[in-house]
Amino acid sequence: MDLIPTLIVIGFLLFFAFVLYLGIRTNRDDSRKRQQILQTLGFVPVEADQALTSKISHLYQRPGVQNRYQLCNVSRRAIPDGEMYLFDLGETSSDGDTSWERQVAAIISPYLNLPHFVLFPKADQKFALSGLTNRVLEWGISKLGTRIEYPEFPTFDARYVVTSMDEPGFMRAFLDDRIAQYFSQTQMYMLLHGMGNIFTFAEIDPHFKPLDQERMGRRVSRALEIFRLFQKL
Repeated sequence: MDLIPTLIVIGFLLFFAFVLYLGIRTNRDDSRKRQQILQTLGFVPVEADQALTSKISHLYQRPGVQNRYQLCNVSRRAIPDGEMYLFDLGETSSDGDTSWERQVAAIISPYLNLPHFVLFPKADQKFALSGLTNRVLEWGISKLGTRIEYPEFPTFDARYVVTSMDEPGFMRAFLDDRIAQYFSQTQMYMLLHGMGNIFTFAEIDPHFKPLDQERMGRRVSRALEIFRLFQKL
């Protein structure tokens, strides 16, 4: 009489163990593939020390918000005039929920001297609700600092919102013809945080996958392009 319930329990446990095994195997395979891609791109895995975590966290802090940040899956590559990192950025809000940005690129260099800024893409104006979306975006991004408009660069101004938390004058002077022209030619997807000798770069791309070597390579190449654009001459 007790055999059937016992077999059901055993079957459930075996099924659970099989699902767990598949998950572990998939994670292990994904980790191996990610390491192969990073090695091909010239990166080596490293531990995120407190100095790096603090430096990047400071870029993302918002006025009046005490979110916590953590770095995972960090890798490093030496580049001419600096160093480049790729990392997963976890942001833990006051209610305990954590959101992740995957394989953000960061470049640190003594040849950078950046104002404290955020550059965020607007919605493409060809979409019906882009006007409303952009007004909401501009309101939200204004919480990150003083919004800076660039009427002298109308194409750029139509594509991006720029704010500076504490250096709006420096940011206005920093963004010159070269920088405006470069971003005016992009597809309104770039997201940057910058300050001092560091900036981080990612794209708002629903198709981005860290295990896609082509997209990872493109992210690294674009970060290096921006580095060359931002370098002190």
